[in-house]
Amino acid sequence: MSSTNPLRFCIVGTGFSGTAALVHLVKALIRTKRSSDSIEIITVEERSKNGPGFPYDYDELLPSHLCNNQAGVMSLYDNDFYDWMLENREFLINNHFELIKETHPLTSKEEWLPDADAFYPRALFGHYLEDRYYQYFDLAKDYNIDIVPYNGYSVTDGYRNNNKFYLEIINKRSGKPVKLDGFHRVLLSTGHWTVASASNSVTSKELNSPYPFYRVKRRIKQWLNDADGRKLRVFVKGMGPSGIDAVMSLVSDGSFQYNTQGQIVGFTPAGLCDHLEIFVGSRCGFFPAVRGDKPDYEFKYLTEDTFTELEKTVGHKLLLEDILSLIDAELKHATSGEINWSDVSNPKFTSAFEKLNYDKTCSVSNNLIHSILLKVRRMKFYRYLSGTEKQMYDKLLDTHFIRTAVPIPLSNAEKLIALFESGILKSVKMGYDISPNPIESDNGFELSYLNESGYTYIPIDAVIYASGQSFNLHSHPSQLVKNLLEKDELVAYEEENYVTGGVSLDSYDSYQVMCRDSKTGVVKPSEFIASFGVLTRFWQNERNFSAAFVEAAVWMAEQWSQLAKVEQNDINVRQSEAEIVD
Repeated sequence: MSSTNPLRFCIVGTGFSGTAALVHLVKALIRTKRSSDSIEIITVEERSKNGPGFPYDYDELLPSHLCNNQAGVMSLYDNDFYDWMLENREFLINNHFELIKETHPLTSKEEWLPDADAFYPRALFGHYLEDRYYQYFDLAKDYNIDIVPYNGYSVTDGYRNNNKFYLEIINKRSGKPVKLDGFHRVLLSTGHWTVASASNSVTSKELNSPYPFYRVKRRIKQWLNDADGRKLRVFVKGMGPSGIDAVMSLVSDGSFQYNTQGQIVGFTPAGLCDHLEIFVGSRCGFFPAVRGDKPDYEFKYLTEDTFTELEKTVGHKLLLEDILSLIDAELKHATSGEINWSDVSNPKFTSAFEKLNYDKTCSVSNNLIHSILLKVRRMKFYRYLSGTEKQMYDKLLDTHFIRTAVPIPLSNAEKLIALFESGILKSVKMGYDISPNPIESDNGFELSYLNESGYTYIPIDAVIYASGQSFNLHSHPSQLVKNLLEKDELVAYEEENYVTGGVSLDSYDSYQVMCRDSKTGVVKPSEFIASFGVLTRFWQNERNFSAAFVEAAVWMAEQWSQLAKVEQNDINVRQSEAEIVD
């Protein structure tokens, strides 16, 4: 391979997953010490910036939108986020102190030092991702690796030709199409897609996402104009981190009060939020628990690190009911009989407000529950369930695992409590028996929820959806995904007539997508395309934590860098043969 025909890679999407892929790919390519030929990495990103992506775009977030993991476990590698804050301390103090102040409300500029155990705004993490993208962009040049970013472009189609994969992109502003030359490998790291049923039209009183915050506030102003001076009833569907972000955007004109220890003890409405009644709800009706310290606990029943090892230990195949029984036994053992699985799936609290007040103490019991359910999820048991069991888990159980295993920062709980006490926020439990979506009515929406006497209805003026996404690949809004599915370059994963969700992969520990041979119809690993993140199967249930993105990026980087090693060896052989001839 000559320098006129370089090794070419493409990363589609440069949010956290795409940036992690770029960083580790550059690291891996540098380790190959390839110098005889150039390498090209093309990145394509719909946004104007690389790094933050959808979840961490600092232009679309408020300081009150917090990461739900501590800084020490939010890194592209090692403890790098913390290290980056330390390296850039003066710059952050002088340019982004509002983001520091959100996490350290009583700390002065002179006193502030980053804290690996603290929860920082997602906007701050977005700045970190962008900075590292361009750091490795510059580093790559020193090793004859060209990185060419296409920002403001969307990938619309892809096709194979002459042992390479070609992509078609379009400029989102001008509509001008561009064809990209053939690639040896392509990574799809396109991130989340939102609920397609909600409208974004100006006339609709639905929003399919709580981001960006300014769109929410702009739409609230429009809706208030139609409210004839009465308070606007806004329903936020979803009580996870995105739902909490939606609430924080709605109340951002008001102000929280702090005591001398930095705890939030009150809220004063102002501006737009002084004219709102906010209802937040989910099927279970509770926010995630508060993240506390990891307890020192020795497991008695869930003793192994992997699910297969656990099955060997217990001596038989574990069904879903067996897993729940083991969790129940472990919870009882850990809490001396105080808590069982029923207490997790059906918390013994009358309201979200009551549970938040319990959770904010960061009790030992809550920390034990979190550790046990997190360990079970990390065992990746979901992949071993039958199709019927997966369907049952997705419908009835995943909400409890997510709510427990993905806790929220204490400051978020304190803010929510203050909002409940101010009267601006109310919560509802929507149950599992009927559709959780509000029903359109002549004057807005009818929201059904459970109370002591059963289901009842209340009128709602507007809805913000903050409850995740569909994992049915055929409902994906991306033109690229639709076209690749049509060409059989992607295959939707399903089993036993149940659409588990996302693209099908080569194996549980591979990120190579499956495609269908156009001649034989046989499903086989793609020669070109890899994918990780929410586009892939099981990500929601097994790998939706930052370390999993890094693990996948390292896998991909090592796989792709092998091509460079092979080519470098071929070049060395050719050079040696030429020297012998001379």
